[in-house]
Amino acid sequence: MILQYQQQQQQLNNEIQQGLDFILSHFEESLFPRKISTYKSNNKQFLVRTREEVIDAFTASNFIDCKINAYPYLTEYKGIQRYKPNFIFIDLDRNDFKTEKGFELALSTTLKNIKEKLDSNSCPTVLETGGGYHFYQPIFCPTALENVTEFQSFGKKPSQEFLRFAKDNLSNGKADKQNNPSFRSCLLRIPGSINSKYDKKVTIVQRWNGYRPPIPREFIEEFRTYLIQKKIDEARQKQKILSMRNKNRHANNSKYINYYEWIDTKILANSFEDCRKIIVDLILAPYLINIKKLSFEESYQIINEWLQKCDLLSERKLDFNARSVVNTALATAYKKQIPPMSIITLKTNYKDLYFLLEQKGERNEKGDN
Repeated sequence: MILQYQQQQQQLNNEIQQGLDFILSHFEESLFPRKISTYKSNNKQFLVRTREEVIDAFTASNFIDCKINAYPYLTEYKGIQRYKPNFIFIDLDRNDFKTEKGFELALSTTLKNIKEKLDSNSCPTVLETGGGYHFYQPIFCPTALENVTEFQSFGKKPSQEFLRFAKDNLSNGKADKQNNPSFRSCLLRIPGSINSKYDKKVTIVQRWNGYRPPIPREFIEEFRTYLIQKKIDEARQKQKILSMRNKNRHANNSKYINYYEWIDTKILANSFEDCRKIIVDLILAPYLINIKKLSFEESYQIINEWLQKCDLLSERKLDFNARSVVNTALATAYKKQIPPMSIITLKTNYKDLYFLLEQKGERNEKGDN
């Protein structure tokens, strides 16, 4: 039994090594350092520097969930993309399809698209992973798209955008929506390893033929058109959100203005002999600045004119510096963003002023202003 177990382990080890070498043959850049992940690492990536380190890590994980990143470590430097998008990864998940026929149709359609849109000589690797199909298609790309003038107006990561565009475009949108390839997360399963989710061995359905098709000009233009449309859609969405916010803000302001309507009808429409400083500090300044959203200058003019009316029509003249009081009240209202005192608070804490307002209101209703 022990001998049989050892033989099985040796066979798995040989399969893993062959599978690893096959996957490594897809890579154009320096093979190491590169990140891998295993079942033992809880599918978290960690750095390896040699092929031997990879084999040791896969063996330590009993050949379960063995993956290697399609791109080398350190794909960026200070936010500048260092590597070109020269490996397309497409994942078809069987669970995304209602029927097996639909799933197999997506397989044949994707292979057809790769030949028609990239090159008729294209022949990607296809793996059966237990839960679906993985397509690994190396391509020739002379430089990172960040270095191409026509893509420099489309954000910071057009190369990464290209990987995701190619995935969706070549699969007719049937690729796994949860799998969004990036230079840091483009993890490839190793043939001969075990997929723990399905307890199945990863097998090769079709082998890459070693040909790296250059990206056709037509496909690049299709990608550029996609980026332009995406930019337009994002701008429209941003404008839609902004419009909704403005609409809600206007609705809220209208609601508050109606709630504080008494300030216009009972205070600004009348003159007062007493409590004028309290009215300016706690009612008028926060009302005009925070509810009506008027400018500092407009608010100052309204309050100053109201104080002049109070000074002119009342027997008791102002006993404070109007300019200083108004400026301080407006600055405080803007800084603290506190709404004006409500009529309920006024009735509770400033009863004399509340009854005075009620008298002013009754006079206004009778036309005796």
